[in-house]
Amino acid sequence: FLFVSPGWPGPSALRPAMLPRASTAVAAAVASIAASAATAAADSLISWDEAYVRADETLSKMTAPLLHISGLCKRWDYANGLLLQEELGAAGPVYSAGGLYLYQRRECGNGRWVLGEQPPNAGGGGSCGANEAYVDMAAGAASSSNGGPPVGRNNWFLKCSDWGPVVPVAVSLEWVSNGEKMTLLKGVGWVMGQWWYEQRKWWYTGNTVPIPRLGVPSLKFHDSGAGFRTTWSELVGTATAFPSMLAMAATWDEDVVRAYAAAVGEEYKGKGANGVLGPVADLIRTPFAGRSFECLAGEDPYLGKRMVASYVDGLQSKGVFAVVKHWVFNQQETNRGTESSVVDEQTAWELYYPPFEAAVNAGVAAVMCSYNYVNGKQACDNAGILTQDLKGRMRFEGWVMSDWYALQSGHSAKAGTDMDMPGTDGYFSEGAVAGLPQERLDDMAARVLVGMARIPAFRKADPATSCRAGCNCSGLLYDTMAASAAHGDLTRSLAAAGAVLLKNDRPPTNTSASGAGSGPSERLLPLQPGQIVAVVGSACDARPVQLDWTTSWTDADYYSIGGSGRVVSNRTVSVLEGLIQAGVTLRLSTTDSMQDAKNVMQGADVVLTCGGATTSESFDRSSLKLDQHAFISWLVQHATKAGLPSAVVALAPGAVVMPWHENATAILLLFLSGEATGHAAADVLTGKALPSARLPVTLPSRESDALPPCDERSRCEYKEKLRGGWHIYDHKHVAYPFGHGLTYTEFAYAVSRDWTLRIEGGVVRWEIAVEITNVGSTAGVEVAQLYIRYPGQDAYRPEWLLRGFSKTQLLAPGQTQQVNFSVGGRELSEWDVDSHSWRLVHGRFSAFVGASSRDMRLCGGFIGDGSALIEPTRECSGSPFGR
Repeated sequence: FLFVSPGWPGPSALRPAMLPRASTAVAAAVASIAASAATAAADSLISWDEAYVRADETLSKMTAPLLHISGLCKRWDYANGLLLQEELGAAGPVYSAGGLYLYQRRECGNGRWVLGEQPPNAGGGGSCGANEAYVDMAAGAASSSNGGPPVGRNNWFLKCSDWGPVVPVAVSLEWVSNGEKMTLLKGVGWVMGQWWYEQRKWWYTGNTVPIPRLGVPSLKFHDSGAGFRTTWSELVGTATAFPSMLAMAATWDEDVVRAYAAAVGEEYKGKGANGVLGPVADLIRTPFAGRSFECLAGEDPYLGKRMVASYVDGLQSKGVFAVVKHWVFNQQETNRGTESSVVDEQTAWELYYPPFEAAVNAGVAAVMCSYNYVNGKQACDNAGILTQDLKGRMRFEGWVMSDWYALQSGHSAKAGTDMDMPGTDGYFSEGAVAGLPQERLDDMAARVLVGMARIPAFRKADPATSCRAGCNCSGLLYDTMAASAAHGDLTRSLAAAGAVLLKNDRPPTNTSASGAGSGPSERLLPLQPGQIVAVVGSACDARPVQLDWTTSWTDADYYSIGGSGRVVSNRTVSVLEGLIQAGVTLRLSTTDSMQDAKNVMQGADVVLTCGGATTSESFDRSSLKLDQHAFISWLVQHATKAGLPSAVVALAPGAVVMPWHENATAILLLFLSGEATGHAAADVLTGKALPSARLPVTLPSRESDALPPCDERSRCEYKEKLRGGWHIYDHKHVAYPFGHGLTYTEFAYAVSRDWTLRIEGGVVRWEIAVEITNVGSTAGVEVAQLYIRYPGQDAYRPEWLLRGFSKTQLLAPGQTQQVNFSVGGRELSEWDVDSHSWRLVHGRFSAFVGASSRDMRLCGGFIGDGSALIEPTRECSGSPFGR
């Protein structure tokens, strides 16, 4: 395998000046076969078995498969680690592997099959018998019915089960033939189905061919970043349905995200996969976006870059590489394959690029280019975003792979795409890339090898992931129970860590629903022992999707999503089941009947209802309301009139509108949280787990305040420019702002050390220390957030930008912890479109530390270049936007 020293200069160091197009090793091996055949009589024939033995000898010397498919590929089968491919040529089927071709020459010996170095009509011509070994169609009963090679039944194919683990070796790129390079750059494992190409069973979502002699394993990618996709019903229950990445963004906790990604990596490894098609680093531009649930960045680039980097670090620490996606401006599903995102350079670098750049800096192995167009050019065929921005200015050294069937032309390799997935479109066939400069082909292969080699676990033989996709992985893929009790406990705690307590008011004074004590403990939540809770509504006991022949790939539920990221579990716990197992005294109505609700509310201390919404890949949401919107609106209003406190549990795939929120006493929001949703909700509702999450998105007051998806097929102009993400709502009333989230206690903020200048390595940094004190009667965790306002505020720039956050440890009542913030360099810079680089902004910066983007606690300021402290930090309150 490929090893690099700690000080390696980059892929360019691995590129030879020039490599020959034809392998001398292949030529020598074929010549040897031809010579042995030429010694026989002109009409002497060999059997298929002998042909395979000879070819096997050749392949053991030189594994250089040519993955060119000029027509409809009917079947693929392995040949000693390579693919024996059948393609339709002008004169009939042609089979190729290892630089050798098997085909029928009708002009020779009554249509003899030929084992030769050249494909038919490749200019070889010549006499029958020169440099060719003939195969007798009639010799040997192993031949297929049409007289062709017995594909799938020959010794090559049967050897799959005998292979041992790939043993890494140190190699130079100069030893790798062009044919072998092509095996690194093109996927396999998909075939034409009834209507379109479909994934073959026993294969992963994405696969490449191994190169055993070089110690290069199959690359086996699978969806998704939130768990091992249950593509087929046989997989249900064998993998954990973890919470969505948006739920993890709500934790605002890098350690939690790192543990989450590590657990995902462990399950992928257990399933034999070595690559995850995730995380998603796209910023949420519109809350209607169908794939918001996958966005680890939420609505903010700073939050995104810290969360994404932690995910990459956690996943790749397990020897499983990450493929960060979707590069770039893939902010909606509507017309995703045709719309062109029109984005200016400054907006790109300041708002949408940072999470991807953080992944690059964390050493991500690969980046996936997206379906959409960018400024008029398809993303995978766009040299501006691939070669110039990603590989050039960001210095990304891994490989770029296409989204599935995202390529739309044969120019993508030249533009900067290095790998074609799933590989059946013909754009990376040998003929299609024949015009590439040798240096570019070498660069493409080097990037794949370097991306793999940068993950330490790839540098040693690992039986856990050494199977060959499509060959001997079925046991790992289907039979391995990757889920575990430990991961079950973890996903429960992860889901609770991502549950956002939006509201927690005191119950009406004429009820016995409040807890004992004083202060926040008098609020409705957590539920108290002995309380009678009326649980009403169908969403509280919603059933998960069941995979069978009637299930569409876009079918979704309140626990997971539809599309490529769906993970179905047979262990999913509903909110009702979670409350029952928690021992809460309940009165039940699992319908959305108003009369049934009235009946069970009689004699209850608290009424609790649930609402959910679903979403999927391929289309955007048509509404931001919960499916049970009308029922919830009626219920909380009825409860208010009856003097009964109400709690609402929302199970959502992204931002939702809650016009009824003022009538609810308490609201708990869980972004699609996987199989442990019910346990996590019950843990937070009862106080077994303490709420600490914060909103990674804004919950608008009205749908009309939100930015809708572009509905034009050809053009989507980002007119909001830098005021995207949560800044769409600046100066608008919102239900709950970005960064909001309550706990079961209260915290006070105080300045421990005011803004202090520090210069390190010529970089000016300003630092402040803040004391966070638990002033309530219950333990809790606070997330202190730092927001900065740039000097000389322009109309195009948001007023306040998130530039730091710090999560405290669990603080007991009366306990204090100091948290530190440091800003400088990138945090105080802007993108200069003239120099195409970052430029430090000079002047007065205002700053506030608070509990959300609209909850200021401490306010101050400083001069960005380090000349003075302009405004001592003081206590403050309220919203910086006046509402």
